[in-house]
Amino acid sequence: MNLKHIEAFRAVMLAGSMTAAAKELFTSQPNISRLITQLERETGLLLFQRSGVRLIPTSEGNAFFREVERAYVGLQGLSNAAAQIKNLGSGRLRIAAMPSAGLTLVPHVIKRFQALRPEVTVSLHVNTSGTINHWTSSQFCDLGVAVYRSEASTCEVEMLSEVAAVCVMPAGHRLAKKRVLKAEDFQGEPFISLCHGDGTRAQMDEAFDRVGVERVLAIEAQYSAICCEMVRCGMGVTLAHPIVARDFAGPEVEIRPFKPSVMFPTYLLFPPHQPRDRLTLEFVDLLRQEHNELLENLEKPRRASRR
Repeated sequence: MNLKHIEAFRAVMLAGSMTAAAKELFTSQPNISRLITQLERETGLLLFQRSGVRLIPTSEGNAFFREVERAYVGLQGLSNAAAQIKNLGSGRLRIAAMPSAGLTLVPHVIKRFQALRPEVTVSLHVNTSGTINHWTSSQFCDLGVAVYRSEASTCEVEMLSEVAAVCVMPAGHRLAKKRVLKAEDFQGEPFISLCHGDGTRAQMDEAFDRVGVERVLAIEAQYSAICCEMVRCGMGVTLAHPIVARDFAGPEVEIRPFKPSVMFPTYLLFPPHQPRDRLTLEFVDLLRQEHNELLENLEKPRRASRR
């Protein structure tokens, strides 16, 4: 039994006769008759009762047709999937991001992407940079957005950006009177810090230690967004990625540049030894556009204030 036998049987069931089935399949009536006879012999089933020129499906024939239709639905699904893969890659995009990007930048990009590709399913997975490296290298995710590259990771890596941290403080704070804050300004200030082990935390500590500034380090948090929320609650000041800080800007929060620069790198991670499909490349283009636009909008108020 092969696909030609099944096609002939299905055509006869749908068309009602061998002659009509032959026209549907662009072949001859004797060829259809031969294929049906071979199929009955192969399966051991009596598929049709012959009544003159008419073919009447038997109960076995009807039962077999139901199974054939189920198989054809599956084949049609495969055909649709193949067309989608040809046009869109897998039709699904899995993004892994650390919280500073996954809670701020990436959702904006997904909105833009879905406006262009509404038929594509996008899933966003937020976790630490170490986990993002693992998810991307194992091909669980198509793209990773992380703040550091794991030495154990086999991911292909591109730099998205490296931007300077800004100071985030409660509205009305004494430091808000200054346009630019220096490490020396934080002497004795309650400081909400990233947890030990974070690379940016080490940079921050070094900036203050270099000038002998002692902060009040009573609170630590794993992510910049949490630090900013604590600032909004009036619990202290912090240094944060400017895009993260932007989402907390408002009547309860003040944001100022900080010197010396403490840099927040952001990396794009790709699965190793894999060609980058169309969907991933389109998403990365939008990600870069959104990221650059956000940074430009952050700079505009500063430029205006200098005038």
